[in-house]
Amino acid sequence: MMPLPLRPSNQKSVVCPLKAEAFSGERRGDSGELRLIGACMQAAAGHDSNQMRMKRISSAAAGLPLIRWVALALLCGAAPITAQEPVENPAEHELEELGINPYTAPNLADIFQQLDDLKPLPFEDLKRDFPQAPHASREQMGMVFGGLVADGFLIVACQKKNLVEDLGRVLLRQARSLGVGDRVMRHSASLTELGKKGDWPAVREELISTQQDVEQAMTELRDQRMAHLIGLGGWLRGLEITSGAVELNYSTDRAAVLWQRDLINYFAEEVKTFPPSIAHKPLFAKIREGVGAIQALLNNAPEKLSLDEVKTLHARAKELNQAIAAAD
Repeated sequence: MMPLPLRPSNQKSVVCPLKAEAFSGERRGDSGELRLIGACMQAAAGHDSNQMRMKRISSAAAGLPLIRWVALALLCGAAPITAQEPVENPAEHELEELGINPYTAPNLADIFQQLDDLKPLPFEDLKRDFPQAPHASREQMGMVFGGLVADGFLIVACQKKNLVEDLGRVLLRQARSLGVGDRVMRHSASLTELGKKGDWPAVREELISTQQDVEQAMTELRDQRMAHLIGLGGWLRGLEITSGAVELNYSTDRAAVLWQRDLINYFAEEVKTFPPSIAHKPLFAKIREGVGAIQALLNNAPEKLSLDEVKTLHARAKELNQAIAAAD
């Protein structure tokens, strides 16, 4: 697997900025966060080793979603950092080791922003039937799940009330196939309820939480490959949607959204690391070839793609997504 560089740290000592009043019990719903913040403050004030500090913080973080406990731990500072002292962040190191990084778990708010930037979106031209893939391998189901999350982005961006319940049901079915149905069950019910109310900001947040909970489950299972495949499936379906929207209403500024050279270079390297047990299957051979073609197109194209290049990109992404959605 191609490693991603960790961010350098030259920060001065970090002091937890939260006041003691935060522990007064007024925010009863955030007991997990308060427990973690308290552990951070104890670690910063004491004289334990860095390893002991991280152990204390990890224990306090039990039960918190991955994104939230990492954010709080970084906010409070797991250990004092002196100026100009290069320190590797243990939390970041663990995420990299497990395959969780900005590419396998992209910032979903940024993906929503891409769709917002391309509005109005021609939903009827961009939608697809939800893939079923009932006899798919687990690896294929991971890519199907990622693609379904991207379908959800389109549904939310276009505010299609009548499809939110179906989306929640299909996401739950796929999550059960991956062995993480319990993580998605409550999200499925919440998506349906919020969609009926037309509370689109809340639907958006619920969809983001769904993906994050599945990511957390993969982390706990130490299933690095599945984390990458979910990310690849979501990116390919998202690329099909955005390139289709640009093709139907082309301008050079809109085409700039599609110039994702870092992402394609990363995924192109990742698909080369498939183990022999799946690498020789026709589906994954097709994915390697298709991702390589997309990489060549983006690496040789200017930052603002031409209409012909957008059409080629859309066709490639659509072909790969159709292969992923088909029965294995």
